[in-house]
Amino acid sequence: LELDILVIGAHPDDAEIGCGGTIAHYKKRGKKIGVLDLSNGEPTPFGTAEKRMAEAKAASEIFQLDIRITLDMTNRYIKNTIENRKKVAEVIRKYKPNILITHPSNDWHPDHIACHQIVNAAKFQAKLTKTESKYPEYSPKYVFYFDHSHLKDNNRKLDFLIDISDSIEEKINALKAYKSQFVDNKKYLRIFDYIRERAGYLGYQIGVKYAEGFINSEYLKVDFENF
Repeated sequence: LELDILVIGAHPDDAEIGCGGTIAHYKKRGKKIGVLDLSNGEPTPFGTAEKRMAEAKAASEIFQLDIRITLDMTNRYIKNTIENRKKVAEVIRKYKPNILITHPSNDWHPDHIACHQIVNAAKFQAKLTKTESKYPEYSPKYVFYFDHSHLKDNNRKLDFLIDISDSIEEKINALKAYKSQFVDNKKYLRIFDYIRERAGYLGYQIGVKYAEGFINSEYLKVDFENF
């Protein structure tokens, strides 16, 4: 299995919050998409490891993901170490995604910041020769960062928007699958309103109903012939 897109999040539900609409949008168009969670999200005040994994499985089924992988890093203590870089690089080498999507750098959650650093380092690690990896070297063509900062707006500048008008409901339903985090937990009762409002605001910027925003990791080639 070779992936078109691999979304990497620190915890289960990060991929859904950050770019769930984009995942659903491109799955409908036949793209092969996977999610890599660095941790199972535990410990947290809500839920158990078993419940979190069941919720992630339910969300994955809504998206019809091609694969979802959970690594063994620990919630609250994710660190940018050589060992963790190698774990992510091994997944990149194995599934050869054309596009990586992960957390932005300007996030206030320490695990999200570490995930951003790990993914960038792992992309470099994955292309190296003469390593102990059982898979050949590989380098994804693109790395993008989604518009998600632990449900807060860091006033970051987005580089491009993707129309998710046909997939906003799948995004909302996938988040509702995380019942322990967003339904039973009264702290986040308004998350579904927030997600829809944010997507609506971004959609308005490009003349569609709903959109998700992304940040480039480097300059993109643009050809006006395609406009």
